[in-house]
Amino acid sequence: MYELVHRYAPQSPAGRTAIAIIGGLLGVPAFVLGLIGLSGNVAAGLLFLLVSTVILGISGQLTLGVVRQANAAPASSPQDDQQIDDANETPIETLRRRYAEGEIDDEAFERRLDQLIETEEPEQRKTESERVLE
Repeated sequence: MYELVHRYAPQSPAGRTAIAIIGGLLGVPAFVLGLIGLSGNVAAGLLFLLVSTVILGISGQLTLGVVRQANAAPASSPQDDQQIDDANETPIETLRRRYAEGEIDDEAFERRLDQLIETEEPEQRKTESERVLE
């Protein structure tokens, strides 16, 4: 039944969740009407029970599919990894990246690079300026 339900269900988790919620909102009252109908009109009660069982079964399968999708999703997004990398960048690496992405022009890059090199300690200045020239 799982494969059959998911063949015709929307691919997005939001769509599947919406259908599961609607199914639950329709299935539970139909189930209650089926139980009440068993005391009066047995045929109608059985029909409501059958319909509600199918609707609730489909809703359950859709919910199970959304849970499986959520469990299969990666724990962190690529954007989170990029933010972590950006936080670990040195100011010169950040400047290089912004220059490579076209955020700043040649003149601004050189001016800011000179400012960064001037503000660093003397022993770091030599190694950084050598790395920048590479």
